[in-house]
Order: sequence, then structure tokens, then C-alpha cells
Amino acid sequence: MFALPCSALPFRVLLPVVLVALAMVPRSVAESPHDVVSVKASNPVLHGLEVKTELDEKRRWINFRGPKLYSSPRDMDQADNGRPSYLNWYSIRKPDPESGKTIQLRDVYSGSQSFSVRLGQPVFYLIPAQTVADGPPAEVPESLGHFIAFEIIDVDSLALPEPTPGKPALVCVPAEEWHHEEHVPIKSASSYLMVYAVEASAVDGSVTTIDSFGLNQLAVEILEFVYVTARRGR
Repeated sequence: MFALPCSALPFRVLLPVVLVALAMVPRSVAESPHDVVSVKASNPVLHGLEVKTELDEKRRWINFRGPKLYSSPRDMDQADNGRPSYLNWYSIRKPDPESGKTIQLRDVYSGSQSFSVRLGQPVFYLIPAQTVADGPPAEVPESLGHFIAFEIIDVDSLALPEPTPGKPALVCVPAEEWHHEEHVPIKSASSYLMVYAVEASAVDGSVTTIDSFGLNQLAVEILEFVYVTARRGR
């Protein structure tokens, strides 16, 4: 049975989580997956700002609300110098039309083999977060930046070998941000996130996070996705 890491998410799993495919992948291959759960925020944020990814010719304005999702590392022992990678996921309101762009990626499941994904609409804006419990929160990893998550509308499944945790669902592209007079640059332009939809399972609990929009208590509801880091292929 799968269990969420209690050091990151003090949850009690209500239904079994069936991730047989991921369990079949050797630990050395499936390193550092992150669980992505749907949440209900006690203090929802409604905001807007300018962003730009390498797929954009110029800055563009996005409006978003949330957090709607929250992600944390499954294996806390693989945290970057004791700095776990937490992300708050805000849903983008009235997103732009489909990107239609195709990019080549490779992740821990494809190994050295690249696979192509065609991107749809931008649906989430990801912001680094810290968790607040007993004592001061761990610092955000220096390499962890902001992302725009795009829906996947097509994937070269022949080049993406099995097993994977689930169906390819989203690709998160590094983004830079302009908010009032502050510019947040891209931290690692080569670091993408490949997101797989898994069999949904209810979870119970809450986590308190702090990000650039302040403190928020998140009631956790459903485990929906797993993500792993990815790189641009050729």
C-alpha cells in the first residue's frame, strides 16, 4: 500500500492507492517522485501578474486562483540539502488558447530516450512554498523556481516506455515572473516537470504553507498526480 510521507503531509490514506506501475520501477530509476494532491485553501488567493516561458515570444498576463493543488516529495531523504521541494499550484483563469507547440522531453522513465509531447492550454501556475509546522520552515531549494503547467494533448507513447506511474497529463515549463516592481528569474531553465495522472484516492488531513502570497492552511482532499523532473530532449 502506498503512503504519503508524514513528514511532509500528515495525512491518513482513506482508500488504497494503486500505483503498481511505479512500484515496478527500480528505486534508482524512479528517483524522487512528488505527489500532487488537490486542496481547499482556507484563504484563497485571486491575483494576476506577468510571466514568460521559453515558449513565449513576450510577457503575458495571467489571472489565477488557489492554491488548488499542492505537491511534496515522496522521499524526504532525497531533499536538496535538507530543503524539500514544495509547490503550490494555482489554477489559471480564462487561459490562453492551446499552445499547439511540440517539445521533446526525457524523464526518469524514458531514460536517455526522448519522447515528444504536444502542449495544450496553460492550466496551473506553480509557486515554490514552505511548510509551517513546529519550528522554522525549511528553506526553498535554490534551484526551485516557478512553472507554468500545460495540458498534454498528444504524446509519442511509443517513445515513452512502460511502466510509468499513469497517463501523461501535464508538462510544467520553467517561468519567470514580474510582480509589481519585482522580477523573479528562471532558476533552472533545463528543469521541466513531467506530470502523470494516477488513480485518484482520497486523503485526509491538512498542511500549512507559506509562499509569496502569504500563509495558507490547505485541507487535503484527493491524490491526483505524480510528477518527476524532466529535461528537454533533442
